[in-house]
Amino acid sequence: MSPARFVSQRSASWDELEGMLVLFEGKAVRSRTALLKFARLYRSACTDLSVAAAFRLSRGHQARLEDLVSRGHTVLYSVPRRSIKDIGHYILSVAPAAVRADIHVKICLLLFFVPFFLCGTMAYNSRAFAAAVAGEAVLESYQDMHNGQREPLKLGDFVGATGFYIANNVGIDLITFGLGALGGVGSLFFCLYNAVYLGTIIGFLLNSPARDNILSWAAGHAAFELTAVALSAAAGMRIGFALLAPGARTRMLAIREEALSSMPVMFSAALLTFLAAFLEAFLGPLEVNLTVKLGVGMSALLAMCAYFLLGGRK
Repeated sequence: MSPARFVSQRSASWDELEGMLVLFEGKAVRSRTALLKFARLYRSACTDLSVAAAFRLSRGHQARLEDLVSRGHTVLYSVPRRSIKDIGHYILSVAPAAVRADIHVKICLLLFFVPFFLCGTMAYNSRAFAAAVAGEAVLESYQDMHNGQREPLKLGDFVGATGFYIANNVGIDLITFGLGALGGVGSLFFCLYNAVYLGTIIGFLLNSPARDNILSWAAGHAAFELTAVALSAAAGMRIGFALLAPGARTRMLAIREEALSSMPVMFSAALLTFLAAFLEAFLGPLEVNLTVKLGVGMSALLAMCAYFLLGGRK
């Protein structure tokens, strides 16, 4: 093949690549189809550049190919900058819509809250049931912990408590998520374990002398903290199931794809965990009327439901 014929056959592909470069460099929306087409054209240009010397193309043609390949590499492998608008769109639309559409989230919410309320009701009505689940010594320790007067706290105590609660809650969420590596079963087990244990403890305390104190402490943040556990389990379950049943994909590809798909769920869990820790540290110890804290807790629950049920709807 002569150099002139090579240039004649390939120039249309170069022109098309250059047109897409202009669009992408101008911050045009990069759809999946457009990116796949762009990647094909970019690889072809790389091949053309590698054989340009063999065809003894003019310096002008070689320089054009070098420019296309250089710009194409920058566009294809650079990370686009996210604006405040993009971040806000992700938080207010993408994340809640993804959580709402995820079947794993629905399963884990049911798996957590049904046993939680069931065990809470049984522990409220039967101390024997609570003792069988958690042990008498554990029940006594929780009752002593929440029964009695608390010492006045300073601002530094609130800040330190926030860090402690974040670390504690994140630890629970990470364990719940990480156990998903056991084929998803680990996340389901730990989700169920937390539901039974926490429901039993809270149900027991609500029918004990520590009732008002536990309500005062947990009313504001409980909805956020408990939902975050279920969301963490859903993300771990999704990735674990991909390991067991990748379908037509390789296991590594299935894990990568499901990990990316679970990111909005993990983001939501992290957001709820932070909010729960903040409320627990600053609102929990405050000596204010219980009605105020119950009002904050109900407002938090309604806001969370509105966020996940309405966010991202057109």
